[in-house]
Amino acid sequence: MVEVTFRDLFYISIVMGIMAGTMATMLGYFSDGMEGDPMASLKFGAYFGSGVTSLTLIYGGWRLIELKRGKGNKVQVDKVAQLRELLTPMEAYAAGLPWSSEKAWRILTHIRQERGTLTLDLHEMDLPGARRILDLIIENRPMVGRIRIITGRGKNSPDRPVLRPMVNERLTPIARALDWQILAKAGSITLRPLGKRPTVKVWLVRFLFLVGPFSIALALSFEELAGSGAREQGRIFGTAAGLILTGLLASYRNRV
Repeated sequence: MVEVTFRDLFYISIVMGIMAGTMATMLGYFSDGMEGDPMASLKFGAYFGSGVTSLTLIYGGWRLIELKRGKGNKVQVDKVAQLRELLTPMEAYAAGLPWSSEKAWRILTHIRQERGTLTLDLHEMDLPGARRILDLIIENRPMVGRIRIITGRGKNSPDRPVLRPMVNERLTPIARALDWQILAKAGSITLRPLGKRPTVKVWLVRFLFLVGPFSIALALSFEELAGSGAREQGRIFGTAAGLILTGLLASYRNRV
């Protein structure tokens, strides 16, 4: 995964604010049948865009601080090297397969890092070997973390795909128990850790830090959207929306 810096976050927040502000301006203008005051719509768009920028900066900044703090407490581990060491016996097994002289399964080529994700390629491995590899990954779940397993689409199978169905059947029933979310694509399956739920203390700290800015920004935005005839209702609705949104955002899991 690509690491985002505070500078990146700042530019992302500005872009999101401009996009949200533009959309809000158009929404406000067209909601009046294009007969209202354009300056009022522009003012609402400015409020909304500024709110989105501020909230993105605050929430994103908090997440970056938490992530950097977590990294500071952890020893960086080379997961590719760990997985290669774990699956070294499977290379010896693969050397005995009939096609190994032409296309061999090797830990140096079939276990790698791709776009920041630990990747395991099952091409050139037979069905029993692939099943044994999955068993080893399951047994060492805490060490593996997020992993992308390339199964292929089965186009080279003489009858029908064999690796993909086996991987699905092996992982689907136990994924939730192992704290994995399965992200399936045409030729691969990614196992993504669900992460740990925040404790009550952590949730409360997040909520108290975020609730003020979120509630104020949404209250001002909806107050402006409601117009002169319903400003109080808009402010109340925005405040309530801010409380609900803050509660949801404070509940995010820390993925490992």
